Amino acid sequence: MKTRALVFFAAATIPLAAPASATTKKECVASYEQTQSLRKEGKLAQAREAALVCSDNTCPRVVRGDCAEWLAEIEKSLPTVVLVARDDKGDETADVRVFEGDKLVRDRLDGKAMPMDPGEHVLRFERDGAEPVTRKVIVHEGDKLVRIEASFKKEPKAPEPSPEDEKGSGVPIAPIVIGGVGLLGLGAAGVIGLLALSAKSDLEASCAPRCTDAAVDPVRTKLLAADITAGASLALLGAAAVVYFVSKPKPTDEQKSAMPRLEFAPTIGGGFVGLRGTF
Repeated sequence: MKTRALVFFAAATIPLAAPASATTKKECVASYEQTQSLRKEGKLAQAREAALVCSDNTCPRVVRGDCAEWLAEIEKSLPTVVLVARDDKGDETADVRVFEGDKLVRDRLDGKAMPMDPGEHVLRFERDGAEPVTRKVIVHEGDKLVRIEASFKKEPKAPEPSPEDEKGSGVPIAPIVIGGVGLLGLGAAGVIGLLALSAKSDLEASCAPRCTDAAVDPVRTKLLAADITAGASLALLGAAAVVYFVSKPKPTDEQKSAMPRLEFAPTIGGGFVGLRGTF
């Protein structure tokens, strides 16, 4: 009889104990207020957690009703993302940690959708033995199952230029300067030569063949000056060509055919100097 009485007493006292998960009225009110303020701040993930508390059956009916309505609206607006990572072979891997700033978002990927507040986020994917991968994304309100993928596959590096390539890049300055002076000299020789030929033509029309030395000497001097200037200019152009080809790497056959080259051809009463090649 004593044993039955004890059992009966224990059974009678069990319903009187409050459930361990029961929410106090104070917690309900605090979560109610937090839900509203967090929604206004755009922190939907935290607002959802607060709405779950104040919509509990242990909360007052008025509070519970509003929170349940808000929870449905938040669930609809709250974006969700799926984090994906690939190893250096391009295969998906779960052994990855994801941070947003200093906050650990995931210590391992499980393929499940994760709620994320709308707005701009910078996620850092980390994997042992690999360089971290940073992804900057903008999540929009109402987006669902947005894939955010990071790849740990190393991109092939561009080959570094060799010393020969660096040496051969661009056109050396010295041959440009020497060649420029040579071209200017050829221009001056041409002008002097034309003046001499014009004076010679005047003498032939006025006094030839009985022109005095005083009249002929200036023409001879101009012709000689034109010849000397042209010769010196051609020498400068030749020197420029030598400096250019010495300072440049050996060209290919295709480059040789397109390379500018200086040509000289004799003509009646003088010569012709030209530059041929692909420009």
